[in-house]
Amino acid sequence: MSISQDEAPLTPRQRTILDELERRGFISTADLAETFAVSDMTVRRDTRLLSQRGLVRVVHGGVSAVNAGGQNADFAARVREDSDAKLRVARACISLIKERDAIILDAGTTTYQIAHELPTSFTGTIITHSAPAIQRCLQLTAARTICLGGELLLDSQAFNGPMTVSAVAGLRAKTAFIGVSGIHDEAFYIERDVERATKIALMNSAEQVVVVATHQKMLRYALARLAAFEAVDILVTDAPPPREIESALRAANVKLIVAR
Repeated sequence: MSISQDEAPLTPRQRTILDELERRGFISTADLAETFAVSDMTVRRDTRLLSQRGLVRVVHGGVSAVNAGGQNADFAARVREDSDAKLRVARACISLIKERDAIILDAGTTTYQIAHELPTSFTGTIITHSAPAIQRCLQLTAARTICLGGELLLDSQAFNGPMTVSAVAGLRAKTAFIGVSGIHDEAFYIERDVERATKIALMNSAEQVVVVATHQKMLRYALARLAAFEAVDILVTDAPPPREIESALRAANVKLIVAR
């Protein structure tokens, strides 16, 4: 009886990849190929199999641990929800970023995916209050990272409050990537009003504001109204929105990007 790839034992090379990821959190494809003296194609075959088993995450330029340092169990679980859609959205956002841009990354699992998709060659500046994004920035050694302090909210894994607002007030970025919980009635919504002031401060510190939201957020309310469509320049999502939302976005001069 044949054994499927999902059932076959891991090879020594695959086990070593897992051991290294536990220690480092992220490894580039090029580094793995050099370490094992194999081709990039061989590395991608190994990491794809590990990803199919849920043991790693294949990201732009390499592979990362599923539950990398800087994440609690709840956040790590939410990262895996609708992960394909978040990955498409993140990659579409990467196309909006130039090599030396200063960008703001909001809290949330979709914005965290943007951090993971940034190439290690990125030489710009990352401004963030997200603890998991900060952890990812430890691998982006060519970039400059500015961490915004404040009170740590354990569920969102982000710093928040007056100190965070004060820290971002003196900064200016090219683009702010903002996460939301719902899109309805020509406005963006978030789960908690306590995070509104921080998100607005992040938006006010950027030349352009990009909201990132998977299709599941469409026609959905959340507790607190963040901002009207007019406050945002671009919406990046993974599927065409309902007709009424698309029409309202157009009326508010919000560019819609549907990631494929």
